[in-house]
Amino acid sequence: MLPGFNSCNSGYRYTLLGVRTPTFSRTRIGLLVAAFVLIACVGAAVHTFVDFETFSLWQVSPIPSVHDLPPLYAQYHARELRLPQQDWNRTQPAEHEKYFFVSGFLIDVGWGNAFEEHLFNAYLAYRLGRTLVFANYTWRDDGSQYTHSFGHMIPSQIPFTALIRGPMVGESWGPRYEHVPSAVTKTYFDHVCPSKTELHRREVHQNLPYASDTEVIIDAWSKAASSVSDPCIQTRKDNGAVFTHQETFGVPGNLASIWTDLISSPLLTRFAWSSLIELAFDTNRDLFLPASALADTPYLSALPYNASSNASRYPQIPGLMVIHVRKGDYGSHCNTLASIGDPFVSANNFPSLPDAFLPPGVPGPVMPNGKVAGNWHATAAQRTYYRERCYPSIPEIVAKVRAVRATEAGRGIRRLHIMTNGKAPYIANLKRALWDAAPGEWDAISSSRDLGLNWEQKFVAQAVDVLVAQRAQVLIGNGFSTLTSNAVIMRLANNFTTDSIRFW
Repeated sequence: MLPGFNSCNSGYRYTLLGVRTPTFSRTRIGLLVAAFVLIACVGAAVHTFVDFETFSLWQVSPIPSVHDLPPLYAQYHARELRLPQQDWNRTQPAEHEKYFFVSGFLIDVGWGNAFEEHLFNAYLAYRLGRTLVFANYTWRDDGSQYTHSFGHMIPSQIPFTALIRGPMVGESWGPRYEHVPSAVTKTYFDHVCPSKTELHRREVHQNLPYASDTEVIIDAWSKAASSVSDPCIQTRKDNGAVFTHQETFGVPGNLASIWTDLISSPLLTRFAWSSLIELAFDTNRDLFLPASALADTPYLSALPYNASSNASRYPQIPGLMVIHVRKGDYGSHCNTLASIGDPFVSANNFPSLPDAFLPPGVPGPVMPNGKVAGNWHATAAQRTYYRERCYPSIPEIVAKVRAVRATEAGRGIRRLHIMTNGKAPYIANLKRALWDAAPGEWDAISSSRDLGLNWEQKFVAQAVDVLVAQRAQVLIGNGFSTLTSNAVIMRLANNFTTDSIRFW
């Protein structure tokens, strides 16, 4: 029987398949409606005030993930301990072995500072005729595995071999340098040298003028080391670094005396980025390379280390511009630089490079103490100049990019990579401004935040940016940043033209 409807005083009722349904009065309907309303209100209140993710009846134990904590790069540490020059059967150095370790190396600094110091420590050991001892890229040296930095948990120490390859981390110095011993780890150094002779930095430097030329500093250390018969030498830890910003990297002209020898040494000619860094480049190379070049360009991570030099392994990428835009702490840092009158850092202040740093009202960039003036009191105009060169606004960045693209060095640039620690909204605004200023003239605009990185690569991502920057057709860098100077050093070592190196 099909449904049938009967109308009566008590309201509608229907029968289905011969079964008569009960009749509902208005009173019963009202009670049902009230009950439903009450249930809905209680449900809404429960939903509002009860956190179902933490409420014990619904809580599910989280599944452990390899990403719960930063990586510790154990396989890189283990590989360092297996370097062939390290004979663990020995309990003391062989007769011909002599070691040198800078115990007071920089900690709690960015990759740019750490790399530059390590490069110069390696060069110092080479000049001393001793084996370089290397430790880790270190944020905390307190025995912890992890530390907090700018609100994030990071590894307290990262093995240098997770970032770089070459003589700085135990690789061979190559042909014509067979007499130079390969570097060893701090762990091995402690194993064969349970007791060591410590050199005091202040004693070595006591007769040196402040901010002496780098060659003068090396000569002083050479004399000090040659007077020690002990094969195991380290600097006193509480004396700090041998090469500092105040006396070396922040002093214009101080690198000139060693520069030619440094960039022609295997420390740079046989330098390479680690397979981890090269793999990150390979994964993202469609952002940097022209589409027409992808099929014919070998993957970096597939190339054997000994098959190429720094220059041949990392040739220029035509059509690519990299700009280094520092944000975060640079908002206050740039103001501090203006207050103390600091110049461009390291190789960024070479006089052969365009865009020299010359604040208004200052006769020249070179001062004996590394500052731009002996008695510096920044004027409003000078502070503005510092801000423009150190922390440019988006319109200023756009204007600089357009100006450099209009030069001969910038001819044919169609891709842009923004090397930055800026936050996503800022990067989006900068990308839009660059795109809108040159409609139809860009094939791609990417940033550090666009890179696809695995868990290990995320904590060494600055090195990935430097690899991209050193290969760009043109780099516009921040002259106050050692991360920029890392790329500048590589570009100059690999014979890139100086007009391809620009600054804000």
